[in-house]
Amino acid sequence: MGRPSIIVVSSEAYRKLADRFYNYQVMLGYVPHSNRSKFLTLNEFFQWLESRGMADVAGVTPPVISAYYGYLSSRPSRNSGGALNQKTVCRAMYIVRDFFEMLVRERKIRANPFGTLEFPYPQEEAPERTILEPGEIQQLYECTITAQERAVLSLAYGCGLRAGELTKCNTEDIKLREKILIVPAGKGNKRRVIPLSNGVVKDLSGYYYNEREALTAGRDYNLNTDNQAAFMLHSRGGRMQDETYNKYLKRIIERTGNEVLQKKRITVHSLRHSIATHLLLQGVSVEQVRIFLGHEQLETTQIYTHISQRQLNKLIA
Repeated sequence: MGRPSIIVVSSEAYRKLADRFYNYQVMLGYVPHSNRSKFLTLNEFFQWLESRGMADVAGVTPPVISAYYGYLSSRPSRNSGGALNQKTVCRAMYIVRDFFEMLVRERKIRANPFGTLEFPYPQEEAPERTILEPGEIQQLYECTITAQERAVLSLAYGCGLRAGELTKCNTEDIKLREKILIVPAGKGNKRRVIPLSNGVVKDLSGYYYNEREALTAGRDYNLNTDNQAAFMLHSRGGRMQDETYNKYLKRIIERTGNEVLQKKRITVHSLRHSIATHLLLQGVSVEQVRIFLGHEQLETTQIYTHISQRQLNKLIA
């Protein structure tokens, strides 16, 4: 974020708090590089507190938080020499906010000094993403002819997995009895647990118990243990990759005979965008959708609120 080249924190108490926050982020499952960045960002905040003669975070109040925001907004960037990017400033403020939230959870302080303060993340126009209508999703399911095809749809749409998460999905990650799917290392190397609906459990079970075993006879299956661990296997018994997932999806789309659907640029990642929009249209909170998708920042999920509003406008037009 273009921090000062030298960050020196004199207070041992502050240094211990920074270490505690680092370990807290590790416990939450964030990637080491991200944890290091947050650690440095928090230390800059502590350095600023010391420059103001504040030796205890218990003395931090909303006006102090606002003053720090003003400091970051005017501080020159080490990289460009100009003002810090507003996104960078907001990310730094969110890190400090999360630090105080940690203290609240540990009951070290009674309330987060951020209180009702808001530091709006710069709004961007919602990117154009291919979003399928609920009826189009239903058409896709109706046009599957194998349990594996239904499982592909249920992983991408029903579980909202990213394309990279689809390819990495292993049999041990899917707990059909417990009705959960574990993503051990999603974007940012963060772990998350996805609840499975009864319909998704049925689809994944149908493939796993009825069709996967036949695929293990393929010539690629025993080439390495990675193939054997994979949940979704292609016809030669190897781990299914992005292009194969998309090939299966294209076949299903062609079977629908829906020319509108066939003209759309649809990939398995489009199904993730679609489930996010549909959940919001059904009234699921943005925070719940954020957790489901594995977004680190709520602002990333809020993009779908704009998309869902456009979808809603189209439905009632």
